[in-house]
Amino acid sequence: MASQNWEEVRLRWEETIANEEARQYLPYLKSNMEAWREWLSRLSANPVPVVIWAADNVFEQTGFRAVLASLPPDVTVSVMNVTVASEGRLRHTGEAAPDELASWIGNAEPLAPWTRERLIQDWRRLVAEAGLLRIYENGNLRTADESYFDETIVQGVRTLQAGAQGWVKIGLLIEEILFHALDRPISHSWIEYRLRRLIERGILIYTGSLEAMHDYAVKLATPADSAG
Repeated sequence: MASQNWEEVRLRWEETIANEEARQYLPYLKSNMEAWREWLSRLSANPVPVVIWAADNVFEQTGFRAVLASLPPDVTVSVMNVTVASEGRLRHTGEAAPDELASWIGNAEPLAPWTRERLIQDWRRLVAEAGLLRIYENGNLRTADESYFDETIVQGVRTLQAGAQGWVKIGLLIEEILFHALDRPISHSWIEYRLRRLIERGILIYTGSLEAMHDYAVKLATPADSAG
């Protein structure tokens, strides 16, 4: 996987795992990628200073490194970290109110050349590792095995199944994992991807259609299910 084609790699992965419901968003993703490439082309022809917003979460820190590695080297970069600006209150830039963003924009800090190079090298390391899952801990990104959150997902099913005494709706399961079981953000699409792998491995069983997140439910498989 080369660093210059990470967009295509990501898009192919999304196409591979997308169910019927998720495929409706693929044109939007493709459009955003085209807009990104066009912006880079304009920036190369006419370099201007860039401000990157990057809170302390795996999505924005990964994107931060990818953007730095893609920018022309003569473009100056400043960084606005919303987690730092909010004194740890916010984990995502999107959680900030518009008036907060407006008040913080003037506090963006110029990125030192050595820091920029370190982050670019960090991105190249992540690309070379070619992992599907990354974890952000203590200010660092690391590649993790894709089963890293599986036990948390299974425990979420177990908890909700005990209360419902039956099938667990996927929407409720994702809410349980994102807002109660984990202290770090992950995407709901990743949770659903791992649910399908757990179903394939016989750890979970499902009812309904896997083509849409809200059209199926899961529960823990039993020895009787395996025998069947």
